[in-house]
Amino acid sequence: MAFITYQAFQKHLQGKTLAPIYLFAGDEQYFIDSCLKGIEEKLAVDPLNRETFQAPDLEGKTVSEAVQTLPFLGDKRLIILKLAHKLNNPDYEFVEKLIENPVDTTCFVILVPEKIKDVKKRKDLLDLCSSSKSCVSVDCKKIYDSDAIKFVKAEFARRKKLIPDELAERIVSETGADLLSLYNEIEKVCIYTGKDNNKITEEIFAKVSGWTKEINDFALTGEIEAKNLKSALFIFNKMITSGEDHIKILFQISSTVRKLLTVKSLIEEKKYDPRDAAAFARIYNAYFASIFLRNISKHKLSHLKKCISKILETDIALKTKSQSDKTLLLENLIIFICG
Repeated sequence: MAFITYQAFQKHLQGKTLAPIYLFAGDEQYFIDSCLKGIEEKLAVDPLNRETFQAPDLEGKTVSEAVQTLPFLGDKRLIILKLAHKLNNPDYEFVEKLIENPVDTTCFVILVPEKIKDVKKRKDLLDLCSSSKSCVSVDCKKIYDSDAIKFVKAEFARRKKLIPDELAERIVSETGADLLSLYNEIEKVCIYTGKDNNKITEEIFAKVSGWTKEINDFALTGEIEAKNLKSALFIFNKMITSGEDHIKILFQISSTVRKLLTVKSLIEEKKYDPRDAAAFARIYNAYFASIFLRNISKHKLSHLKKCISKILETDIALKTKSQSDKTLLLENLIIFICG
């Protein structure tokens, strides 16, 4: 089946039956997570009938056996394959056969968190899924700011809260069009207002979204890790406005890039298990490790190495420049890292 939109998939979920295979591909992680959650809620399988695999650290034969295993005390099994665009050729051959010969007692979900047009290694996987009558392929691409504003208004409306158009625009302007970040911001505002207050005002938003130094430091790190350029620059400018020292900001950026480089190098050059690599970088919490590893897939090892050289150049230049020139240097560094 040719790629359908996220909205079309939501309508598909309302049907009585599910397809044996799903492909969720694109660079909007919120859509991918939401689609997967929809499948999970629809199937409601027992944990014994649910397995998750992640490429490239898997054996295609193991995935094949998992898909073909009969459900235990249930009607369906749910098998999830993450980072499928990183499948190696021998493993892909097993997955290819599963798509060509779907198993009725298993729902096989394939995740590719990458822009569809940027997938090179496993373009054959996307082509096979989108041409298969047994597979529902969903285009989970990022949306434009105008659509993000509609998303913000719809999410508040779903929670029975009203928000002015100009405030919805401001939230998108400050947060960016990343839907997961917007969703978290909306959740934060709704928790603050409670059930009784159904109107979102500028005053409420200002209180909830206060930009303290601690929040800025953490947020800048997170946005650089996620390669959210617009949000990273917005937070950086907030830090400069609040009087944060340029050298301290550079140290923050340097620490972030070095951590990304260390983990990326361990995974790709030393062949570490991603979770072990995250633990090496002292990211022990499973939730934060999953976010970090998801973000690290957006960075290329060769580019991270170039970023280290760029950081050293910036460090030397900062010592001889004026305040305005220092700000421009750091802006250019963030653009280089996140570009």
